[in-house]
Amino acid sequence: MTNAQSVEKGWRPIPMPLKVLAVLMVLWSLGSLLNLPNLLVGGLPLLGVFVYGPAALAVVLVLDFAGPLGFLYALWTRKAWGVPWAFLYIGLFLINSLVAVATVRDKLGTGPVLAPVVASALFLAVIYWKRAYFRQSA
Repeated sequence: MTNAQSVEKGWRPIPMPLKVLAVLMVLWSLGSLLNLPNLLVGGLPLLGVFVYGPAALAVVLVLDFAGPLGFLYALWTRKAWGVPWAFLYIGLFLINSLVAVATVRDKLGTGPVLAPVVASALFLAVIYWKRAYFRQSA
């Protein structure tokens, strides 16, 4: 039996904290989808400035859809690149949120700007804590 055959993939072997994180990521993406019309018109912060329309759509597609989908694929299939991928896209999200705290907090309010910072930091902490799961890949 090869190593590729002995490593179980799918939902069952995923550690519970990563399962919870996966569900939260799906809910986050669904929330972004439902809020997309507001983001296109009202804009969203990108490194200290507000972007609208197609630029806002691009940010949402990368940070709220492509990033989580890539991570969820890596999680499901135990790809070793899952942790670096998560740190890249969540890190970008975190940097953008921290810049927003410093630059647009007065326009959006402290809570809506700090919530993504806290959530992103918790997501990264869980992924780092359970990073060994990805090392067991084929």
